[in-house]
Amino acid sequence: MREINYNIIFKPTFCHSTKDLLYMWSQGFIKLLVPNLQRPSNKLHTEYIGRDYDFFLAPDIRIEVKASRAVNAKSNLPLYQKALASDSDKPFVMNFQQVKPKYCDVFVWIAVWRDMMRIWVIPSSEVENSRFYSKGQHRGNVGEGQLHIKHNNIAMFDKYLTEPSKVEESIKKASKLEKKLRKL
Repeated sequence: MREINYNIIFKPTFCHSTKDLLYMWSQGFIKLLVPNLQRPSNKLHTEYIGRDYDFFLAPDIRIEVKASRAVNAKSNLPLYQKALASDSDKPFVMNFQQVKPKYCDVFVWIAVWRDMMRIWVIPSSEVENSRFYSKGQHRGNVGEGQLHIKHNNIAMFDKYLTEPSKVEESIKKASKLEKKLRKL
């Protein structure tokens, strides 16, 4: 099962702030699924500057975790009020922001609907080279962009879907692919 019904756990669609969804919930959720994840330290990871990636998986896989909720693309309501159920026929958009492909090997993205979640594990080169990736999220930023997943392009990301119980395995597989992609 690649989708997670989360009626029993915290409902992230009702977080008021994106920061709460990203930092307080998504990273904790992934850490529960993959207990072997470790926080980087400046001493061990000399390339780690600020928050360039969120976790590493020994020996050397750098991981950035992102979450976004599926929201009604036509609504002007606050994000938590325009969150959609997975069976909605309304056009939706998910915006994965502050994406830094050069600083990580693998992305773990959590897509959140009102009634379920999906997890994608993606090699960073695949994100950076995606036609849906925008390299300039904000004027003047360097090495940071965003990617919009919408009702009309979500199927293109199906190959990255992973089972919650296989996130660690998928991270390792995506890291191997990333190393091959970098050599090309």
